[in-house]
Amino acid sequence: MSTEEQILKGAEELFFHYGIKGISMDDVAKHLSMSKRTIYEKFPNKDAIVEILLKQHLEKHLEDFKKFRHTAANAIEEIFMMMQPLKELFESMNPRLLFELKKFHPQAWTEFQKFKKTALMETLVTNMKRGIKEDLYRNDIDVNILAVLRIEEVEIAWNPEIYPPAEFNLVQVHISMLEHFLFGITNMKGHSIAEKYKKQLNINELI
Repeated sequence: MSTEEQILKGAEELFFHYGIKGISMDDVAKHLSMSKRTIYEKFPNKDAIVEILLKQHLEKHLEDFKKFRHTAANAIEEIFMMMQPLKELFESMNPRLLFELKKFHPQAWTEFQKFKKTALMETLVTNMKRGIKEDLYRNDIDVNILAVLRIEEVEIAWNPEIYPPAEFNLVQVHISMLEHFLFGITNMKGHSIAEKYKKQLNINELI
């Protein structure tokens, strides 16, 4: 592992556990038993680390989206395949992380917004068109309107002012929203198939 990779990995561990705001370059140096000078030789500031880590995660999500699209037997299975990595991500991440990203790291937040409006939007629209073609989703839904709705739900679930972490389980919030979205767009045939996948996956074990 290169020095850059060590720094990114160490910073990610701290950000995921404590959030971004309270972590300084000094904290990263101490966590890695590395001099602060070495860190500054690789990264000019914390913003640079945050932006690179975000880019890596977004690229990983995009790879997952493509894999699920090509390996899922149908559009509904594709949605359910997204649940497990979501669970793993939310369990390891501080609930305030996305909120702090928006408030304190505008450049990284702009990149996240671009990802939502391009890759995530395309993934959702493609999934819904597939589901309609497979006669699993209602054929009267407006895929663009509902894709935007689903994208905004993700951000709402992360907002600690709407779903305080002390009162709500983040994994449960996200899965409940995703489930609500899925059962809202399926037709009777799709609803039946979704119920089967739900039982096979045992959604309650994800929460």
